[in-house]
Amino acid sequence: MAVKKSTANQREDRTPAPKIPAVIAKPAAPATKSSGATPKGGGQAASGSKLVQPTVTQKSSGGAKIPAPKTNAQIAADAQKILDQLDAMGKRLDTLYTQDGKTKDDDKDDVVVGEDPSLVFAKMQEEKARVDAFALLKDVFASYGLSELADQISGYMREGIGTGEATVRLKQSQPYKDRFYGNELRLASGRNVIDEASYLDLENSYSETLKAYGLQDYFGVGATPTERKNRQKAIANVIGADISAVEFKDRVSTAVDRVKMADPATKAAFQQFYGIGETELAKYFLDPTKTLVTLKEKATAAEIGGAAIGQGLPATMTSAEELARFGISREQAQIGYSTIAEELPTASKLGQIYSQEGITYGQTEAEQATFKGLASAKRKKEQLAERERAAFQGSSGVAEPGLSTTYMRKSSSAGYF
Repeated sequence: MAVKKSTANQREDRTPAPKIPAVIAKPAAPATKSSGATPKGGGQAASGSKLVQPTVTQKSSGGAKIPAPKTNAQIAADAQKILDQLDAMGKRLDTLYTQDGKTKDDDKDDVVVGEDPSLVFAKMQEEKARVDAFALLKDVFASYGLSELADQISGYMREGIGTGEATVRLKQSQPYKDRFYGNELRLASGRNVIDEASYLDLENSYSETLKAYGLQDYFGVGATPTERKNRQKAIANVIGADISAVEFKDRVSTAVDRVKMADPATKAAFQQFYGIGETELAKYFLDPTKTLVTLKEKATAAEIGGAAIGQGLPATMTSAEELARFGISREQAQIGYSTIAEELPTASKLGQIYSQEGITYGQTEAEQATFKGLASAKRKKEQLAERERAAFQGSSGVAEPGLSTTYMRKSSSAGYF
C-alpha cells in the first residue's frame, strides 16, 4: 500500500509534459519495491520523488556505448531546426524576388514552407542563373556604349520576361537606334544591316586608318558623352554608305599620299580645278556621296595638271580629266609634258607662220599627238616639219628669195621634230 501511495503522490506532483504533434510520448518505467534505491536500468525513485527519464547509456555485447534515446524535447527541437532552415531559405527567395520588384503574393506558389529542400535549392539556382543572364546582358550593351540602358534591362528582369525578348525590345529602343544609326541608313537605302560586332569592327578600322595618317580627330575627339555621340553619328554616315574598311583606307591614302603630300604643282592643280585646299582634302575624299572611282580620277587629273604646270605650261581641268579617263598616269604625264615643253615653242611659231595654209599647232594638238597618238595631230606636226625643212633648204641658196622668212633666216629647226 505504501508503494501505491507513493505512486499516487508522484502522479499528483508530476507536471504534465507538453503535447507535441505527431510524437507519442514514451511511457514511464514501472516502479519497483525498494527501500529507496533507484532500480537498475531506470525506474521510479523512492516515495515522494519524481519520475525521471533514464539517461544512462547501455553497453552492447561488444562493450561499445549506445546513445540513449532522444527525449521528446530533443525531437521537437530538431524538427524546429529543420523548419527554421526552410523558413530562412524561403526568406532568401523572398529577398531575391523583392529585389526584382515582385511581391511575395506574386510568388507565393513558387516556394512553400516545408517544401522539399532539394526543390528549393534548384529554384534558387535557377533564379541565380536568371540574375546572372541579365547581368551579362547589361555588360553586353555597356560594351556597345549603351550603359544608359541598364535601368531598362533591370525593368525587363522585374517584369519576368526572358533575356531573348529583352534583347529584341532593347534593339527597338531609340538609344540603340541612335548608337547604330549606320544600320538605319542602310535599311533606308535598301541595304542589309550588319551585326553589332561587324559594326564595331568597322568603327575601329576607320579609327586606325585615320590615326595612321595623322587624322585621328577627323570624326571628332569623343571625350565627352555628347562628343562621343556626335563622333558615332559621323562614322554612321560612312557605314550607312556601305564603305568598307578597305575602301575607306583607299580614300584616305588617295587624299593624303597623292594630293596632300604631292608636289606643290599637283596641289596647285587640285586647288585650281576643284577649289579644294589641303585642310579640306580628307573631307572631300571621305564624302560618301562621291564614288572612289570619281575621286581617283580627280586625283589623277590633278597629277596630270601638276605635270603641265611643273613644265611651265597651262593646265585645264577639262583636258586633265580627259587624259585621266584616257588612262594617262602621273609618270606618263611628266614624261609627255617634258617633251611637249621642249618642242611646243618652235612648233607654235611654225604654226603661226604657216597658219595661212591651215596648219596650226598648239598645246592641244601636242597633247593629242603625244598622249593619244592622234593621227590628225601627228600629221600637222609632220607637215610643219616638212615646211621647215623645205624653207631651210631654200634659205641655203644664194638668191634672196631663198630666205623665206626672217624667223627661218635667224634660226632653223630643220630636223628638230
